[in-house]
Amino acid sequence: MAKELNQKQIDEIYQLLINSKEKIENNLKGISSSQDDLSSMDLNDDADFAAASRDYYNDIHIKNQQAEELELINYALMKINKGLFTGICEMCDSEIGMKRLRVKPYAKYCIDCRNHIDKR
Repeated sequence: MAKELNQKQIDEIYQLLINSKEKIENNLKGISSSQDDLSSMDLNDDADFAAASRDYYNDIHIKNQQAEELELINYALMKINKGLFTGICEMCDSEIGMKRLRVKPYAKYCIDCRNHIDKR
């Protein structure tokens, strides 16, 4: 039987989630502002257009990744608020571990299950 997190550990994860959420929301605001700036630029030649396009597509990629991470963070916060966050893998019921949760506080799966999912 896997060992669930204690309240002190859950409080630590909660704070990590809140800090990550704040950073991501600020990043997303910055990206939106940057995209607004790009759309209002007067591009004079093909090189300017190519550079602006590259920046725009990079921003979209980052924005999508950040939005996915924010969704996972909100899911983890919801579980904490409902008293359902345990630090147990949602796939195999193994302990996720504090080292992993400190790096990815929104982790739903242990390393083995995450690797299995990634291989699919």
